[in-house]
Amino acid sequence: MKVKENLLFLAMICMTIVCLLGALRYGAKCQDLELQVSDLSVQLAHSQVPMQRDTIRDSVPVVSQRVVEIDRTDYKQLEADRQLIKDLGLRVEQLVSENKMLREARDSVRMKAVNDSVFAYHDHWADFEYLTRRQLLRYAVRDSFVTTVSRIYRHRFLWWRWGTKGYQVHHVNFNPHVDVKYDQYILLKPP
Repeated sequence: MKVKENLLFLAMICMTIVCLLGALRYGAKCQDLELQVSDLSVQLAHSQVPMQRDTIRDSVPVVSQRVVEIDRTDYKQLEADRQLIKDLGLRVEQLVSENKMLREARDSVRMKAVNDSVFAYHDHWADFEYLTRRQLLRYAVRDSFVTTVSRIYRHRFLWWRWGTKGYQVHHVNFNPHVDVKYDQYILLKPP
């Protein structure tokens, strides 16, 4: 009788250990799936926010885009941002927003011959000087860039506006040689 009780007790312990290991493995899989879902939700939010291009003052390009609002817990999972925050010596709790942008300066300009070995181009935004004898190109490109973030109201009645539907970001680049290729503005929701 005592042997049967000991075997039964041992079998119960083995079953408990197997159940605990299965539960831990299931929990780890669920956690991995949650991370994948949060990453996909951030990527989906960014893909649904295309840039809109416009022109003001007949020649100044403007890029507009809606702000993506994400939770701090989802933001903590982004690998590149986590490393950047660590490099800056900050914590996620300190952040309010993040703006990533790619700008490209590209244009064709005609250089004038200053003398037989120097060609140059100068305007308000760029200076190029090519020394043919030394095969040296000196250049300086200046940029004037303004970013505004404005609130989009949820409700309007006559001159009253209230509630917040979202935020709109406008990037105004005054340099005609530069084009905005990529923009991403993240607003972290307060805890």
